Amino acid sequence: MRLVHISDLHFGAVSPDLPAFLREAILKANPELLIVSGDLTQRGRAREFEEARVFLDSIAIPQLVVPGNHDVPRWWVVWERFRRPWRHFRRLVQEDLEPVWSRPGLFVMGTNSARTAGWHLDWSRGRLSHHQMARMVKLGQAVDEDSLRVLVVHHPPAAPPQGTRRHLIGRQREFSQSVNLAGVDLVLAGHFHISYAQTLRLSGGSAARNCVLSAVSTAISHRLKGEPNGFHVIEGDARKLSIQAWTWDGMAYKPGRLWRFQRGEGKRDWQEV
Repeated sequence: MRLVHISDLHFGAVSPDLPAFLREAILKANPELLIVSGDLTQRGRAREFEEARVFLDSIAIPQLVVPGNHDVPRWWVVWERFRRPWRHFRRLVQEDLEPVWSRPGLFVMGTNSARTAGWHLDWSRGRLSHHQMARMVKLGQAVDEDSLRVLVVHHPPAAPPQGTRRHLIGRQREFSQSVNLAGVDLVLAGHFHISYAQTLRLSGGSAARNCVLSAVSTAISHRLKGEPNGFHVIEGDARKLSIQAWTWDGMAYKPGRLWRFQRGEGKRDWQEV
């Protein structure tokens, strides 16, 4: 399989020339599925969603899209944020906030970690409800054992090696246990605007194991966090994976750093090789 994973488009805060170059690079990579892990917009405005929709419609490839925290209307738009937080997303992008895509050998499930508010000042922080985690487990356990299970979520469950001050997804222990029970092999995330791939240790007592976490930089926004724009191209199956970062160099998106992971015959653990 071959997937392209992009995130944090932030329409409303994009570098004007990049969408065309990104489209060209995605088509060049020729994936069977384009995955967008949230923050399509900067302020959750209808106009920004319209721009995102035009961009996604210009790429004739199957797509799986989940929201991010920037896709909720800003806090000062009180009525929209608390009564109809997903109105623009549902109307202009897609009705389903947690889509699923599958074919023999591959199962991809999306989940929505963005929240309208929380018991903290930083409302950009994300988490999953217990209902969402139960759904994840139910879906994952129904998948054929030989399939690669992929979870798409906006907020990462682990920080990059280079560090960040941003918060990880909430309810860490419950999330980790649910990912383990669902048999997830690969977690795709964004939010930090930093590109990295690594193994992720999942809770489960004697049944603890590793899966793979892949997070990407912002694809086209000028809101950089010390790294250039970019995305990931992911290839492999339920036994081996390669994740390659494509990075903007000022002229084009070009293949760069490559991570490789594999799982031994009969083993549940993923390891970097």
